[in-house]
Amino acid sequence: MVRAIPTPAAVAVVLFCVLCPIASAQQSEQTNTISDEQHYVTVKDPRWYAKQLVPLRQELTDIDRQIRDIRQARKGDARATTGAVDLDKEPEGVDTHGDLQLLQQRRTQVLQRISEIEDGARRNQVAPGAVRTAEEAIKEGGAPADANNEIDTPEIVETKEALRQEKEHLERAINEANLLQRKLDLDTHTVSSNPEYTLQKSGKAKLTVTSNQIAEKQDEIQQTGQRIADLEEHLQDLRLNSPNKNGAAGDEVSNIIKVEEKGEAYWRKQFAEVHYKIRMAQSELDILQRELNEGLLIYDPNPQKAMRENVTRKDINAHRKAIEDKKKKLAELRRQLSDLEDELRHAGGDPGWSRE
Repeated sequence: MVRAIPTPAAVAVVLFCVLCPIASAQQSEQTNTISDEQHYVTVKDPRWYAKQLVPLRQELTDIDRQIRDIRQARKGDARATTGAVDLDKEPEGVDTHGDLQLLQQRRTQVLQRISEIEDGARRNQVAPGAVRTAEEAIKEGGAPADANNEIDTPEIVETKEALRQEKEHLERAINEANLLQRKLDLDTHTVSSNPEYTLQKSGKAKLTVTSNQIAEKQDEIQQTGQRIADLEEHLQDLRLNSPNKNGAAGDEVSNIIKVEEKGEAYWRKQFAEVHYKIRMAQSELDILQRELNEGLLIYDPNPQKAMRENVTRKDINAHRKAIEDKKKKLAELRRQLSDLEDELRHAGGDPGWSRE
């Protein structure tokens, strides 16, 4: 009997019939794996809303307290007035109408923002009760429920460190922007107080440079804030899909504490940190001194004029204290720098590592 030789077409058909079920099964298994993976959605998290609402509600409480204090002070002044004036105290009974209006405007803005956040939670089908529970947990300082009994994977540890660095960067950027704004306010007053300021191109150019620096710093703040939001969302994703959640053991668990070697990178990092703090403290001290000098020039012991110029004896005293505190801080930072230089010398490091 002659055995039939299968043609290439027949072989292809047989292979297709055999391999298709296998491929389908693998694809189905991969699809199930992907579908099992959870993805953190910020707008579905009650804690995301709670983190925004807690400081707003606290600010609202503070505003209500200030409004109440002003109204009580005004009632007291209406009942009895004396000729004595305490120069070290805000003259509350002189003219508080403007302050009251500003507080009421801010109160309206805060209430509007709270309403917007609550409406956003409802649109994303987040129960109001869940948001309130998250608010209470934040106020009590409780840890998030999904962070308890969790062993961090190396990727979670890395993301946490990146998040810490970005938050530190944001804090510094905000502080730098604040100092630049205060410097701009002082420079603007200095330039505009000159009768011929309209003819001084150098003064205007200086203001433009500082204004551009503030704009760049604001962009930096915005971008850093976005990176923080992305990292926080990524961290929640990692926690949701961590194989070690609820204390389960896993091969990727890392409890290794990395010990940073005290080489060149370590020392340069330590010195850069101290140098930065000294530089920022000195900048703030200079601004405080300029603000005090300007305040002394326009200060008037007459309470009504003092309120009109928005400078009181209390402001003067507060600036003097802030200057003394900042000088002490600078002295402490310089002592830390000297100690660090001694430590580097005893460790046998290169003195050049201490320079900026």
